[in-house]
Amino acid sequence: MKVTDNLQSEVKNGMLQLASEKSVPVMMNCASLSDPEKTNSLHFPILRGELGGREVDVMRDTGCEGVVVRRQLVDAGQLTGECCLLLRIDNTALLAEKAFINLRTPFLSGEVKALCIPDAICDVIVGNVDGARSPEDPDMSVMVGGAKTRA
Repeated sequence: MKVTDNLQSEVKNGMLQLASEKSVPVMMNCASLSDPEKTNSLHFPILRGELGGREVDVMRDTGCEGVVVRRQLVDAGQLTGECCLLLRIDNTALLAEKAFINLRTPFLSGEVKALCIPDAICDVIVGNVDGARSPEDPDMSVMVGGAKTRA
């Protein structure tokens, strides 16, 4: 496959077949930005929450299909041993480890499966997953610390 080929066309039922004939799951529609300051013009709400008892910044991203967490915030014991490919907007793919994490945030609370990436734009990104609240309707009763203004 050439670098210029569209990876998305190779994904069937959420899986990408490798040359070894093994298949790996792929998450598409997960936005990433190289410059966190660009979020100012995109109106992504960022609030404070907890990840395993640690205070973190949490962004609600309606363009993402899952939960993404900064890898350094996840302990080795939380990893599932599974991986998933993240298909990025620029048609590149990133292999991400899966982990079970405990969240307490205005957008989502409870134990969830998340993808771990080294350079996330925010500590935790909550996408369109079961139980996620709308960006316009966060549960402020679980708010930790203060809100960050990104609008």
